Amino acid sequence: MATHFGKIDNYYTNMLAPKGFAGKRLMNFTGSFGKAIVWFIPNGSPLPDNKKHPEENVFDVYYQIDDWAAIIDILRNENPVYFNFNDASNTAQMYTGNEPVGEEEHAP
Repeated sequence: MATHFGKIDNYYTNMLAPKGFAGKRLMNFTGSFGKAIVWFIPNGSPLPDNKKHPEENVFDVYYQIDDWAAIIDILRNENPVYFNFNDASNTAQMYTGNEPVGEEEHAP
């Protein structure tokens, strides 16, 4: 069993429209953990199992499309943000660092 953990250093988004991909979106996270390809599947569609690519620190992670706005909000507004993938359970987490309770968001 291995756990792949690290800070998300960069991300980019992509909205897919070609035949067979209609309604799907994806994000790519990169950091010391490797690369996570985060797929957003239309609501009501079954989610594939998360997986690690063999011989690489590349992970496919699946969410429902309703989770898109919350995840993009975290990436835009929180720092630091971390990614964790557990090989034994094929589970993934994205989470923020510790922040004081009641901390105000600061305008750029």
